[in-house]
Amino acid sequence: MPSSREPFWPFATAWDQQLASTGPGTIFTLDPKGLLRADAERTREIGLTHGALSNEGPHHFLVTDRATGVKMYLFVTHRALAEQQPKADAMEVETSKIAIDAVRAQWQA
Repeated sequence: MPSSREPFWPFATAWDQQLASTGPGTIFTLDPKGLLRADAERTREIGLTHGALSNEGPHHFLVTDRATGVKMYLFVTHRALAEQQPKADAMEVETSKIAIDAVRAQWQA
């Protein structure tokens, strides 16, 4: 499995950064400014079906929506948060750059 131990992508707030390092398992997505922000809705959706997850460290995922094929980057602090996405397929990647490049490439003509 990839180590996913690259330096973290910039966080939107100090709270997001603290949550990533010492909080419970959480899903982070990129906000409109390209900064990582806790995604409460996605985290809650997994938590309701699988229970609260501990923080096991950083993981980078490229997820693909099954209905539309749209790709997005997820930064998670527990692998299951990405792997258990109910509407998407997830692939762990070594770095955020790999996932973000794939997301950007889907919009190139």
